[in-house]
Amino acid sequence: MSWFFRIIFGLLAVLVLVVLLSPDTALAASANDAFSKESKLRAAYFLNFIQFINWPNHSQDNPLTPLHICLQDETPFEDFFRDLVSTAAAADDNRELLIYRLSEAKHCDYTYLHRPIQNENSKIEGSVVVLSSDQISQQDAAIIFYIDERKLRFEIDLNTIKKLNVMVSSELLKLARIK
Repeated sequence: MSWFFRIIFGLLAVLVLVVLLSPDTALAASANDAFSKESKLRAAYFLNFIQFINWPNHSQDNPLTPLHICLQDETPFEDFFRDLVSTAAAADDNRELLIYRLSEAKHCDYTYLHRPIQNENSKIEGSVVVLSSDQISQQDAAIIFYIDERKLRFEIDLNTIKKLNVMVSSELLKLARIK
């Protein structure tokens, strides 16, 4: 694993700890005890993947193009994810991250789904779709979380990535199971 990748994931770990230990997060966590460590890890991965994916609308000429992130309604980690993003935004102002619930969004660049969708396919067309589990079937999912030997892992579908015209870093591909 390269030093760059270790630094990035080390920073992510520190970021997660800061958010977990902040007073606001502690209050939210006590109000929502059912919220699992696995969900928090999914949220952290979901945010961290952004650093390793280049979208066609994000270029060196226009580095501050907002990224429209959509979370399916009732996503278990929505509040935690919003806290992570606000903490990350304070540390890094390279790109504005706009978070929407899928039902309220007009367009999504990056989408998290925890169950199959029926009516909102047009909103996620062209979006990098991340599925919470390999037990969910959704057409054109690019990244899929799965559990292997009690560890959270992820799979990347290279055919879908090609169709979306996005570039995924080789550092992220090294950690993924390739489909």
